[in-house]
Amino acid sequence: MMFSPAVLVVVAVAIIGWFATIRAIGTSKLSDTLKRWLLIPSWVPWMAVALGAPIFTGVLPIAEAMNIGGAITAGMAVAVVIAGRQGPRQ
Repeated sequence: MMFSPAVLVVVAVAIIGWFATIRAIGTSKLSDTLKRWLLIPSWVPWMAVALGAPIFTGVLPIAEAMNIGGAITAGMAVAVVIAGRQGPRQ
């Protein structure tokens, strides 16, 4: 299944925005545990922005957008859990 270039662009913009949010969270004075817990919730608004435009223009059906968003969010959640279990680096 090929995704339209518009969908790929908005997802890329959302991922870049999410990385900027991660950078802001990382440089904050919050505890490491709280920072880790903020990673996935900080993605949700960016995902809504990324997939909202193609949904409203009719390029992307809602069911497909939910599949894309769920897959990306699940992948990020797994990465956060794995990173948290590795513990601090020496």
